[in-house]
Amino acid sequence: MHDFRSFIDLLEEQGELDRIAREVEPKQELAGVMSKIEGLRRAYFFEQVTGAKFPVVGGLYNKLERFGMALGHDFSTPFTPEEFDARIEAAKANPVGPKTVDSGPVKEVVISGADVNLADLPVATFFELDSGPFITAAVGIARDPESGIQNIGVYRTLIIGRNLFVINASSLSDLRRIYASWEARDEPMPIALALGVVPAMQIAGACKLAPNECEFEVAGGLQGAPIDLVRCEDSDLLVPANAEFIIEGTVDFSNRVSNLLGEFAGQYGPETAPVTTVNTITHRRNPVFYSILAGRNPEHNTLGSVVTFGIQRSIIAALKEAIPEIKEISVNSNPGMGTLAHITISIEKKSDKQPREIIEKAFAAGGAFFPVSRITKRVIVVDEDINVHDLADVEWAIWTRAADASKHIVLPNMQSWELERAAKEGMKSVRIGIDATMDLEDVDKLIRPIIPGADEIKLEDYLRDD
Repeated sequence: MHDFRSFIDLLEEQGELDRIAREVEPKQELAGVMSKIEGLRRAYFFEQVTGAKFPVVGGLYNKLERFGMALGHDFSTPFTPEEFDARIEAAKANPVGPKTVDSGPVKEVVISGADVNLADLPVATFFELDSGPFITAAVGIARDPESGIQNIGVYRTLIIGRNLFVINASSLSDLRRIYASWEARDEPMPIALALGVVPAMQIAGACKLAPNECEFEVAGGLQGAPIDLVRCEDSDLLVPANAEFIIEGTVDFSNRVSNLLGEFAGQYGPETAPVTTVNTITHRRNPVFYSILAGRNPEHNTLGSVVTFGIQRSIIAALKEAIPEIKEISVNSNPGMGTLAHITISIEKKSDKQPREIIEKAFAAGGAFFPVSRITKRVIVVDEDINVHDLADVEWAIWTRAADASKHIVLPNMQSWELERAAKEGMKSVRIGIDATMDLEDVDKLIRPIIPGADEIKLEDYLRDD
């Protein structure tokens, strides 16, 4: 099991990290070099960023296998998305509570008051139309004023001044709800950002948990040991004692700022959030700043898969409850297909009306996070012989079995969510249903050619072992 620094060392030892000694500008040049290295699925370490006092590292988790490496997976077996999801679910089922300590490495240097200057940090401005430099890899820590339980998430944070930034909260995040609770109380809200945390904490911060479940406990479950926490300098918030940086601030709900950042699905995303005044920054001696290349890039999307697992599970549970005749379900949330899910359902077809009925039931289903229709763009129904997890097989079914216009169903003016940027006024958008099953009258002429017994053949039994 690795911490932040030992994992960087491991990547370097294995030849998977590139060091850049040449000085780079934080505005777009830094992001440009990041993108070239990320494209090779390598990590990067920039030793000199113009105007900044610290080096910057990233690309740490731009391959799924890196999560396995960080969590100590035995690579005698593959580290698959299913294995990763199972590890997260096991940690949720067997949480390990954090341990409060008196101090830690993140307290080695304390900067406060007029000495705070966010320009000292090597924060990138990524894209052409971004509102400015964004902190992208920080784990945000806030306390729910109603329950008193701390909540952790990963939030995009725009720097707007020497000691001012804007921590955004999407509608899916608990921080949006916590913001509203503090604002209703008309009290100053403390918040903190932790950068360079142990891998288990970075993963847990991206999880979607039920309200008032604590991500620190999931992180402990992932690493099999408590997360060490230390008290903030200016509030009662508890933060990771072994982080590289802690940035402490106070939220001002009377001042809100709109901002723009390139997002995970390759679009710009506008947000509006309250301004936070930074009171104190604490950090290790010789700290390393962690940055994730924003937008539709490998590390951002790989970390995003942690959220996707929860959304997929919510959709599948809702559909199985609403449609018991389902044989198999696939929920595709690949950012390459946009910000919404694409669902494929296989059935043992009984009538030609059945697929349309299933599509209507699917879009009417509920869900733990949102109604299925709000976060799903397309529902496809296929026959049992189609592999719902093989997109090429599903596409084959669409283009060989759906010849009649009635099998392509358009549902206009459905309520969408904020991440579908093309949605019209009132977040209204189209939804698509496709009946890609064989019409019963065509079953005999649409039989797929198969080789009987091919699935049971083991090729190694036939190849010569010379």
